[in-house]
This record gives sequence, C-alpha cells and structure tokens, in this order.
Amino acid sequence: MSSRIESDAVKWVELHKDYMDKSSYGPFRGQMKTKCHIMLEYCPDERDNFFDLMHQHKFEETCTGNHASSTFKSHSSKCRSSIQKLDNIKKSTEYAQFMKAISGMPKSDERFRQWRSQMASVCSADELETYYCEPDDMIKFQSCQEKVLHLVARENNEENYDAYVAEWKNDYTTYIRRLSKAFPDL
Repeated sequence: MSSRIESDAVKWVELHKDYMDKSSYGPFRGQMKTKCHIMLEYCPDERDNFFDLMHQHKFEETCTGNHASSTFKSHSSKCRSSIQKLDNIKKSTEYAQFMKAISGMPKSDERFRQWRSQMASVCSADELETYYCEPDDMIKFQSCQEKVLHLVARENNEENYDAYVAEWKNDYTTYIRRLSKAFPDL
C-alpha cells in the first residue's frame, strides 16, 4: 500500500500544481502569501495556529480585524498597508472570477474542509505553514499529502481509500477545467 500511496501523492501534487497554474496569481497564491506575511510580521503570536485560523476562516477576525475594529486600528501603518493589499486582492475582478470558478460544488467544498482538517491532524507545523506561505513548494506538499493518504488508508478499507482518491482526482479535474475557462490566458 505504501508504494500506491506514494504514487497517489505524486498524482495529487501534479493536480494541485496544475490547479495553481490555472489560477490567477493574486486570488490564490498572492492572497495566501499576503496573509502569511501579515501573520509572520504583525501577528506572530498566532503562528502556531495559523493553519487552523486559515482553514477555519478566522484569520481576519484574529489577526487583521476590519477597518472599524480595534484590532485593525492597533496595527502599525505598515501592517495596515499589508491588510489593504489583501483587501484589494479580495475586491479585484480576478478574485471574483476565481471564486465564481471554484464555487457551486458543495460536496467538493466539504471534501476540502475535511482534507484541511486531515492535514492539520497529521502534517508537521512546517508543512502546514509552507502550504500557505510557500505554496509552490511541492516537496513539502507531497510529504503532507502522503501523510493524509496514510491516514485515510488506516481509517478506511481499500474500497473507501480508492473512492477518496477518485473523488479528489475528479474534484481537481473539475476545478482545473473551470479555472481554465475563467482564466484562458494562463
């Protein structure tokens, strides 16, 4: 089973890389890197919780606040500038196109939430931080996904493992097709 997991993780990396390549830079990698920068520079006390804050959609609430909040007002002008950069990404046409392309697939959204929870339970802190802060690092991404697949294999019988992998391949293929349509020049 280990060689099969390694092979599936390699395929997962290929699909994830294609997904990233088909995504406009700003909405996907730019947003992740900007949030990482904010966390490292201006919210370092939350570094150990960063992955959880991101996948539970609590990053803004905890680290940046909104423009009317005391959290936002307590930040330096440099930090507020980084937060504005993040806000600009979220207000961009590219971001709207990206969100439209990846939305409307509730079962896939649920699988992504489950997957990030699985990552949080088995991947190292370095792998989790790298997922957001260095999204092009496919070596750590693959290492983390092998751990997720081992977890899935332990928790499920072979048939359920196969279904899990097939669903992921289908989800990524669908997202890639949608992103290719939304961003045909990439």
